[in-house]
Amino acid sequence: MENKDGIKQDEIKKSYYYTDIEPTIDNLRAIIAICETFEKEGGDRLLCAMDMRRWDLDEIERLTAFITQSRQKMEIELARLKRYKDAYNDMFATDHNGYYNSVANIMNHIRSHTSPLKEILKKTCNRKHPNRRDCQRYHIPSKSVHKESVLASGSFQRIIFGIDDPSIPTQVSSLFEELQLFFRAEKEGMQICKDILKQEEEIRKDPIKSKYVLDKYRHKAIDKLRNQIQLITDYTIDMLKEVNPAYRCYTKYASDEAFAQEEFHKHNIADMDHFCLIELTDAKRKDKLDDDELALFGNKPQVIKQVRYIIHHFDELLPEDFIHKKMGEYQYYFCKWAAPGNIRKATEYFNKHYDGKWKVSKYAAVSSHSKDYDQHSASVENFQTAINCLLKKANLIIDTAQSA
Repeated sequence: MENKDGIKQDEIKKSYYYTDIEPTIDNLRAIIAICETFEKEGGDRLLCAMDMRRWDLDEIERLTAFITQSRQKMEIELARLKRYKDAYNDMFATDHNGYYNSVANIMNHIRSHTSPLKEILKKTCNRKHPNRRDCQRYHIPSKSVHKESVLASGSFQRIIFGIDDPSIPTQVSSLFEELQLFFRAEKEGMQICKDILKQEEEIRKDPIKSKYVLDKYRHKAIDKLRNQIQLITDYTIDMLKEVNPAYRCYTKYASDEAFAQEEFHKHNIADMDHFCLIELTDAKRKDKLDDDELALFGNKPQVIKQVRYIIHHFDELLPEDFIHKKMGEYQYYFCKWAAPGNIRKATEYFNKHYDGKWKVSKYAAVSSHSKDYDQHSASVENFQTAINCLLKKANLIIDTAQSA
């Protein structure tokens, strides 16, 4: 093909096929359609291609080996796709944000899917492919292998005997079986990508869904970062505000919903974690929250107001026959209400802020009541009722959905 004098432009025009897959959602669907075509007519199409290209048994065995290796690599990549598919659109930020969020990136990441497919389709077109240099030299318009391959689409010349004919050589049967497995895995991978992209698009279009995913990420990040807030200086936060891409984007949007829709899957975990740290620090400044409060309760100023109020009025919650011996038990009731997932820190917070008439119990005495705790007991239910009454009188009852 590199002999300049020996090449005829007309011959190249007849033989050139374009193999690149354009990064569009339609081409994902097109690949799925090719796989479905092979599922229905693969045996007949394969025999037609073999007859057309005059493959010998050695070439068939080499192609079978190539497809087997390609399928094994593909299945590794398919496992990756499956691993991310269920959780991917449930995460606002992800270090795999380039994995699904555009078809172009999908094609880059799943070369083990698309490269073997190209080779298979090229080998089942009518003529061989010239190199790119010659095609550019003669300004040849492209033909897609997806349309020209006998395996892919369009009409084909059906062979008299079928793939199940007993006279078919075992090498051909083995090739067909490998192609069946290959196209099955190919279809599954492309279907996963298509479904994830569709779901992601639906979330981006819906401000409520987008905001839900953002808030869910915030809650998880706050749980993860709340202990770090005590280590972060105001100077560090001010620097983060200047350089953090998620926060800089956030300041340009009029609402959380707009930010959630436009920035969904566009930031990695580190950037969004720093964004949440900035939000935590701003809440600390605005609502005058202590570091231990943020560490224990996160960015929930209304919840912290409730907890503060209950500690301040703790003695009013105690029964008339209360004695100091029961202090550890009722402190445990408080901790189960205020921070059930961290009894130790809740005890430390209570002991720091309680200023009533009883001597507080230490963590060991408080936690010892865990084995006897029954949320349906009369004493626990009376304590919870008393809390609700106090908060209601103080107009501190908040919507559970908002405080969750």
